[in-house]
Amino acid sequence: MLIIGECMLELRTDNNNCLVKSFAGDTYNTAVYAKRYFPEANIQYLSSVGKDGFSEEMLKVWKSEGIDSDFVKISQDKPIGIYSITTDDEGERSFSYWRDGSAATQLMQLVDVKQLTESSFDFVYLSGITLAIFSDEDKHKLMSLIDLLKSKGAKIVFDPNYRPRMWNSKEHAIHWLEEIYSRSDLVLPGLEDHSDLLDQNDRESVISYMKKFNVNEQVIKCGKDGVYAYDEANKEYHLPFTPAAKQIDSTAAGDSFAGTYLAARLKGEGIQDALVSAARVASIVVQHHGAIVDKKHF
Repeated sequence: MLIIGECMLELRTDNNNCLVKSFAGDTYNTAVYAKRYFPEANIQYLSSVGKDGFSEEMLKVWKSEGIDSDFVKISQDKPIGIYSITTDDEGERSFSYWRDGSAATQLMQLVDVKQLTESSFDFVYLSGITLAIFSDEDKHKLMSLIDLLKSKGAKIVFDPNYRPRMWNSKEHAIHWLEEIYSRSDLVLPGLEDHSDLLDQNDRESVISYMKKFNVNEQVIKCGKDGVYAYDEANKEYHLPFTPAAKQIDSTAAGDSFAGTYLAARLKGEGIQDALVSAARVASIVVQHHGAIVDKKHF
């Protein structure tokens, strides 16, 4: 499985008001939890990093997690991005970012398309955040790459992960959302994404909207109504919402769900079993601080 996106330096404040450093980002989080659930899978990360010390440290962390970085490119003049997390008393998080012009934003100018198309992938996963970090010119390059990989048999997987401040406008975001939906085989939209972006406030509206894209597998995350999934034959699967024993930090809840779900499907699990596996992992993740939870908790 090839995962495309950006990993950043994550900073959060611990109980002693000291900054704790780690590395995270929506697609990287997805890669980690996919690898943890299915260790035998080859999880390859496509991104760009800098030549700075944090970039070198980050690559070592990826290796320790078993993430293949053979396709990662090195920017000669840009460092990795940084973000910080704060959480409220109910575990809901907010972020501050320093990522404009980061190494990852140069990826489509550095990527080796020939190297990628000479490889084969079961899934190619990206998110709305992956799209948002690139210029429109580089978004077009990414679409061309997706088309090439799809033509070689890869299933394209997309999670909208809509972040309004990363787009010029809703119209801008919708345009690119539809560009990638039209190429996708499996999608993992959150009802909140579609509500904020398209004023679709129930899953029926999302299902109706998605019909024009001929997506084979849909996993719609509906908050307290649980998760609904639909296969190519439009068979419905449902997993009711079960709250975690205690929500400490919701960072990477959706990322860990996506990574586990995809790994479970790669492993041969059916849709219902994959939903159960994904929800179990996400429930563990929200009970701990930070995006990447220590393996001892699983």
